[in-house]
Amino acid sequence: MTDWLLLLKIALGTVLLFDVMLLLRRPAEGAVVTTLPASEELRRKGVNMVLMPLVVAFILVLDLLQGNSPLPSLTLLALTMAYLALPRSLALESDSLLLDGWRIPLARVLSVKPTEDGVAVSLERFGWLTEQNIPTGAVANALLERYGSAMNATNSSSDRGSST
Repeated sequence: MTDWLLLLKIALGTVLLFDVMLLLRRPAEGAVVTTLPASEELRRKGVNMVLMPLVVAFILVLDLLQGNSPLPSLTLLALTMAYLALPRSLALESDSLLLDGWRIPLARVLSVKPTEDGVAVSLERFGWLTEQNIPTGAVANALLERYGSAMNATNSSSDRGSST
């Protein structure tokens, strides 16, 4: 059991370290940037805010019950808290959208729709179609300006084509 527990800690630690390094990416110069307030970050994280620390606490309890050193589990707990506590910058750069540390090329943004609390961005991410909600702010406004006018131009040209 101890070997599996060690492999689990190594795997979780690797994933968390990768995610924390992604979150440390800085937006490009001249980008439109929004950093969400803590309350909005907590809302976006949802159930992960509770589940991630609980899983690490469970691993820590298993370590203590088996008489293992708690240092790797405490390191995992520190990485988990860093991952959950780090603010995520949203940025609209000249050729990409910085979202949760990932740079998504603007060519992969399919549509931008206004919502009550910001915009819903439909995009292709890792080969899958997904929709991300971006709260009201400078990035949401810039996306609406950039894609709202393009969608309006497309809709008006298709309207003109269908009326003739």
